[in-house]
Amino acid sequence: MPNHDARALLTEALDFFNDHPRFSLRRDRRRNSYDLASRIEACLSAVPGPADPVIAEARDRWASSGFLRIDADEHVVTRDAQGYWVRAWVRIDPASIGEIDAVTAERYARALAALPDITRSILLAHQQDEQSIAQVAERLGLTTQEVERHIADALTRIGRAIGQG
Repeated sequence: MPNHDARALLTEALDFFNDHPRFSLRRDRRRNSYDLASRIEACLSAVPGPADPVIAEARDRWASSGFLRIDADEHVVTRDAQGYWVRAWVRIDPASIGEIDAVTAERYARALAALPDITRSILLAHQQDEQSIAQVAERLGLTTQEVERHIADALTRIGRAIGQG
């Protein structure tokens, strides 16, 4: 277990013991959490000296970033031929992995339902059934330009509906 994760686990355990100070230990009911909490505090207080200046530089550099976070208790720095590495967290937008919130999903469903039948069927054939524009055009007896126009119209309408607040 990485040191940072172990420290987080110990901090969580200490918080629990501080919230439940007379919590008895499972193996020996005569002992309570006081002794264990003091041992955890001693371990956590043995933090290395001040953070490496590289960490401070990384925090300054990325402070205004909305997608990168360097934990306040981070002390690990490694070096390779290209420079220094500081551990950080990267924020991933849920939409980038296909997650959408309930409000957006509802707006999408309403916008899709509000499309003209032909436009909706063209969009779904292309997106869900993975038919090419040429295949959709041939199946419906339309030109590829007409199919493209329907898809563009559908995406524009759906985009407007989802963007409404």
